[in-house]
Amino acid sequence: MWKKTILFGALFVLLFANTAFAYDVQLQPFKDEEQDYAKDPIYTLSALGIINGYDDQTYRPNDDLSREAFIKLLVMAGKIESKATVGSIPADVTKDRWSAPYIAAVFERKWLDSLLDKEGFLHPTQTITREEVAMLVGKSLLESESEAARQQWLTTEWKKEQSSRGFKDDSSIHEDMKPYVYYTARRGIMEGDLTGFTPKESLIRKQAAAVIYRLIDKRIAEQKIDFTGYYALVSYPAIQQMNKLSRVIMGWSNLSYSAAGTASLNISSTVNRVPEGYEEVIATADAAQITKELMVFYDGANLKDFLKDAPAKKTFTASLLSTLKDPAYSFTGVSIDFEGLKDAASAADYTQFLQELKSQLGSLSLSVAVPPIYYYKGYDLKEIGKLADTVILMAYDFTHDDNMLPSAPLPLVNDTVVTALQSIPKEKLVLGISKQANQWITQSGATGTALKPAVADVEKRLAMPGVDSSWTMPYFLTKATFADHRGSHVLYYEDSQSIAKKIWLAKFYDLQGVSLWFMGNYTAADWERIGEQASKQ
Repeated sequence: MWKKTILFGALFVLLFANTAFAYDVQLQPFKDEEQDYAKDPIYTLSALGIINGYDDQTYRPNDDLSREAFIKLLVMAGKIESKATVGSIPADVTKDRWSAPYIAAVFERKWLDSLLDKEGFLHPTQTITREEVAMLVGKSLLESESEAARQQWLTTEWKKEQSSRGFKDDSSIHEDMKPYVYYTARRGIMEGDLTGFTPKESLIRKQAAAVIYRLIDKRIAEQKIDFTGYYALVSYPAIQQMNKLSRVIMGWSNLSYSAAGTASLNISSTVNRVPEGYEEVIATADAAQITKELMVFYDGANLKDFLKDAPAKKTFTASLLSTLKDPAYSFTGVSIDFEGLKDAASAADYTQFLQELKSQLGSLSLSVAVPPIYYYKGYDLKEIGKLADTVILMAYDFTHDDNMLPSAPLPLVNDTVVTALQSIPKEKLVLGISKQANQWITQSGATGTALKPAVADVEKRLAMPGVDSSWTMPYFLTKATFADHRGSHVLYYEDSQSIAKKIWLAKFYDLQGVSLWFMGNYTAADWERIGEQASKQ
């Protein structure tokens, strides 16, 4: 399991007692959380693994922050590579110090020049001040500008900003830091107040979280992203949303394998079948000028046997290629969604199957859906990442009854993405989102297994009186509670706000895109959010 780097004290680990799962992420609220401007930034950065709490499950938002701690925040937020071998660093930072790789990363960029004393000492444990934070942020922002724009700001433009801002305590700002302080203010990352900028004031932990979150948010706010829609099950109500997509995957087939030696592509039975009126779907996709892949689904217990059955794989592939090349569909590729491979011994067999299939696809594309590998060990992400044109990460279905863990809490989604990125290039990775709700009913002290109510029913319920609905962290999902004749209910829901947060996460990691399972489940509000972020306008 991927291990997060500790930043502030030890990371709180939520272990599910008496279960097979242990997730090394923050899955409970901090005991000292505050309902203020910093709550969303704190929990978002915690989900990303950029900041952490302490062993006693607190965050200590009002504690001061050291220079080295903020430098690490800045490096992680900017995804600046911190090299394993530490090069040139300030004179008072030893190369084996925990912060040395992060300090070295910004030292070589000359971001620390204004912080060093005459002896070249950084004093890494010294509490960082507002002007020092603004200087570091300003330098990081200016680095992304062109050389001409950077020089124009540093020579003349910053003085115009200084004049228009009119900070009352401008004379207290370190002279070398002023151009960068004012650039940070210009970009809206840090602001002053009626008393001025208060440059010498210490920065506390919650303020640091807010600054870093704004810095990330500003960087990715204008980015657009590709969306892949799964046209499956009941998706006709969303057919006109294809113009927001870059690709559509038709959930119209499954592997049929019931006896050794033979298998085929089934497109006529089960829920995964070609629907009546499919011609309209194809025509709509073509009019939107998007690619069309055929999804092949299978989750049978004998999948591991199929992967070892050479004659069955041969007949299946022939059947699949026949459908893929049928001009009635004009598919541009295939998406393989084979689920449930728990045994690591299956990984090589699955890779071999994909290799054999890829060799026969010619110009047709290949995408592969993979689950989180906490429990499913039969997926070699590195090899799949090499073979597939696109890897769709199904970062959901973490639902667990004992602790009422919903399908896709943001910390677990992030952890799944980070793990996948260790093996799969970001240019190939797509974050899968499943639009669903998880509901538990407790009656007479006993809680039943999780239900998956229909999205339409959830929307109706949320509009009813007597329902207490709130945006809950650290899950970043809508939580609703209510009671009726069946008992007391707890419901977590993937709504437009939580979908937007997952899209934000995909943009933070510069992923290829986001996939939507399945199109028919998404509401008008969801599609509005998707349209705002779609690269295809």
